[in-house]
Amino acid sequence: MEKLEEWFKIKKYPHIGKPITIKDYNWVRNYVNNAQKIRTHSFLPLIHKTIVKRKFRSDKETNLKNPSGKRQRKKYDPKIRDTFFASHLDSIIFSKYNYVLTEKYEKYIKDKPFNESIVAYRKIPLIPGKKGNKCNIDFAKSVFDFIKSNNNEKLTVIVADISSFFDNLNHKILKKKWAEVLQMKTLPPDHYNIFKAITNIKYIESQQLFESYDKTMIVERGVANSSSRKEYVRKKINDSKFFKEKNAVSYCDKDEFLKNNLKLIISKKNERGIPQGSPISATLANIYMLDFDSEIFNYIGNTGGFYQRYCDDLIIVINRKFEDEILKTLNDTIKSVDLPLAPEKTKLYHFENVNLVFTGFAIDLVTKEVISNKPLEYLGFSFDGKRVLIKTPGFSKFYRSMKGAFNRATYSAIFGQNADNRLFKKRLYKRFTFRGAKRKLLYRQSKENPNIYEKTKKYDWGNYLSYVYKANETMKTINENDDVKRQARKLWHRFHKLIIESEQTIKNKTPGGSRVGKGEFHP
Repeated sequence: MEKLEEWFKIKKYPHIGKPITIKDYNWVRNYVNNAQKIRTHSFLPLIHKTIVKRKFRSDKETNLKNPSGKRQRKKYDPKIRDTFFASHLDSIIFSKYNYVLTEKYEKYIKDKPFNESIVAYRKIPLIPGKKGNKCNIDFAKSVFDFIKSNNNEKLTVIVADISSFFDNLNHKILKKKWAEVLQMKTLPPDHYNIFKAITNIKYIESQQLFESYDKTMIVERGVANSSSRKEYVRKKINDSKFFKEKNAVSYCDKDEFLKNNLKLIISKKNERGIPQGSPISATLANIYMLDFDSEIFNYIGNTGGFYQRYCDDLIIVINRKFEDEILKTLNDTIKSVDLPLAPEKTKLYHFENVNLVFTGFAIDLVTKEVISNKPLEYLGFSFDGKRVLIKTPGFSKFYRSMKGAFNRATYSAIFGQNADNRLFKKRLYKRFTFRGAKRKLLYRQSKENPNIYEKTKKYDWGNYLSYVYKANETMKTINENDDVKRQARKLWHRFHKLIIESEQTIKNKTPGGSRVGKGEFHP
């Protein structure tokens, strides 16, 4: 089989129309590579979903302790993120033009002095000329290394966040920089149609579309007496959270949508904002920030400082004597690209030797007084001048995921089709312990010879502990020990505690114990 284009990426989420498969490759490639077709292509509306993330933090205001002596955790307002999904063909079109723009962007900044300061959504090799790219662990380490290597100075560190980054991109500036990267005065017709699709946002609420078909979806299922054939049927699904489980592939076909549901389309006609989540959005965001990156880097470079931007998060490290000047420059420069900084997320830190110990601490932006010994936080890590740790919310999220998986597995053991009511522990060990942390290449059984297994291009990327172990190894040159790895010690104990609790619940609620009705146990 011929090698697939890098931009040909098949998506699994349900949308309008059936998903594109590998069998569609030839006609899709011909269509997407035809600039005249793209020039007149009619994009389907995006499907909008709101992702809500719960936030729990130690309650530092009351300082109340729980029975174990730890600070009680307080529930904060959830973090809400709007995500938009393009139809399957539209997504591939965006992916193709993202590929084109990425090449143009990389060529544009290749010889720019700020090339290595822009790190998000780019393939930056760990070692030039060799396989393997950097990730957020490596980017964070480069910041901490710079701070530590200048521990003979009084340093100021500024961490800033651009408020609602994707929602605030000015369309005129975006269009201008887009053409500049293409080295053209204006956008070609095919690019201009992409620009219109990504700025004149038309979308549908996923739940409304789902309910317009009486909570039914088109699902894919196998055909009787065939191991390879598939068929599509409309089926009742009680809740959208079961789409994946029920193998839902589509809300409706395109003709059906155009006939019955145009009234559901919502238009966002304004002068700023692009949808977060489209295949092209991240590259467009980097293109938009070209002038900002250049100006900030030039200023920082002249002072011997350090600048890095990871999407909407940026960090500046500079000698203390330039602190007021860089704060003013930062605010003036962000205004010049018509974007706001999030004041509540702009943090100031000082690093200096205190009693011969290099230490970092937070500073009030207005009064310049020391707030606390709170360490620098950046890209999911904290650094106090001596050691690097993973921020605790990462472990909390992993534990909540673990607990939820045990609840579902316990429910399945009690009420599922499993005749002997066993807890399937193998997959739990794989997801939540060191047994599943090793990253490895996946193999598949050969169609010609069942006794032979062939390499695939897919990897088993492990679990969260894979990330912890990688971070531990990367940060070891700073920590000089296994401080990061030690953070995960309690997870093993908690995992076994959940096994004992689940097995006891199963024993109490199944034959031989005191099995109860379905309504008395909730995953």
